[in-house]
Amino acid sequence: MAILLGVALTATSIAITADVLRELGKLQSETAKAIIGAAILDDILALLALSVAIQLAEGSFTVSMIMQSVFAAVLFLVVGAAMGVFVFGRLIIRVDETDFARRYPDFVFAAVMMIAFLYAMVAEMIGLSAIVGAFVAGVSLEAIKLRHSRSFREGAEYLRIVFGSIFFISLGVLADIRAFDTELVWFTLALTSMAIISKLIGCGVPAWLMGIKIRESLIIGVGMMPRGEVAMVVALLALQSGVIAQPAYVAIVLMSLLTTLVVPILLRNWLYREGK
Repeated sequence: MAILLGVALTATSIAITADVLRELGKLQSETAKAIIGAAILDDILALLALSVAIQLAEGSFTVSMIMQSVFAAVLFLVVGAAMGVFVFGRLIIRVDETDFARRYPDFVFAAVMMIAFLYAMVAEMIGLSAIVGAFVAGVSLEAIKLRHSRSFREGAEYLRIVFGSIFFISLGVLADIRAFDTELVWFTLALTSMAIISKLIGCGVPAWLMGIKIRESLIIGVGMMPRGEVAMVVALLALQSGVIAQPAYVAIVLMSLLTTLVVPILLRNWLYREGK
């Protein structure tokens, strides 16, 4: 349970920070680029840690099994990304140039979604989480530029809204409010405090040591704070596998919500405030 709680604190949900920086006109700044770049690597490492944690949760606590899990995850990331860029990516570009794509501009979007679900299925088959496969598919196909077909990024946004709503409903349905007591309040506050401090120290201090100014270093530390949906996925998987009980599940979900809410407040009203 402690390991899965640690995994829940590793990932960074960059969506909230990116939206705030975009509204403030700072998305193209060097600080924003550092946050986004670090968050991408952070998510990859978090997904690898999740794969290992799932193996541990199933009772496979051996060095060889952990090494096999890490090797399988790294191999899947490398091979999956290469297949996406050099095989599926080129195939989609060729299809986009055909008359069929001109007649049916939504075909490429359907094909990309099929590829994403294929990656998710393969990830599950080799013992990884489905979100690892979907993430690899998205990263490998991100650079595709379409000329005649409708942008699959736009379609993915609509699907994200639909599936996101279902996901958060499932989180709420599974949460037992009766588990919320005084002890859980203190545990949630401790978990949230650790989530905030770990990013400020782990990201802000190294940025300052690299020569970045204190204010920009604080922005990087604050921008990396949100845990968001990745931590909630970890909590959901841990609850379904029976590794954690309701109190820990509720604490992780609340921690994710609190860290997501505090970042826009700090960035807008403190670090990017006019005249400060």
